[in-house]
Amino acid sequence: MVWLAAAAILILVPFLFVVFVGAPFVPTHNKNLETIFSSIRLPKDALVVDLGSGDGRLLRLAAQKGYRAVGYELNPILVLISRYRLRNYPEATVHLQNFWEADVTQANLVFTFLATKYMKKLNKIIVPQMKKGSYFASYAFEVPDLELLHKKQSVNMYKL
Repeated sequence: MVWLAAAAILILVPFLFVVFVGAPFVPTHNKNLETIFSSIRLPKDALVVDLGSGDGRLLRLAAQKGYRAVGYELNPILVLISRYRLRNYPEATVHLQNFWEADVTQANLVFTFLATKYMKKLNKIIVPQMKKGSYFASYAFEVPDLELLHKKQSVNMYKL
C-alpha cells in the first residue's frame, strides 16, 4: 500500500509543480488547434514553438502540416508522452525545460496557454525576442499591451 501512495505522489508532483511556473496541464481542444493554423499563413519552412507543450498535440499537428515544431515542457511525464506521440515526426521535438528560457527568436508562431497572472511577464520576456512579422497565439487569455489581430473560438491571435 505504501508503494501505491509513493507512486501516486511521484505522478502528481510534476502536475502540481508547474502551476507555480505557468499553468496546469489542460489539453487544448483539437478544433481550437486547427483554428490557429487556419487563421494565418505561415511559410513552408515555418518554426512553431509551443510554450508549455503539454502532451504535444499542437507540436504533432504542426508537424503534420509540414512545419518544424519545438515544445518546452516542465512536466517529465508529459515530455515522455509527447516524445512518444512525436516519434514519427523528426521535425518535432520537445524539451524538458522551463519555457521562460525558450529560444523564440526564429519562431514564426509561438503558442501558449498561460494563466492571466503570467501574461505581463510573458510580454516582457518572450514577446520582445520574437521577430517582426511572427505570430503569437494565446489560448483563452489575452496578452496585455499587444494588439489583437483576431479572436476565434478561444484563441487570441497577435501579429508582431
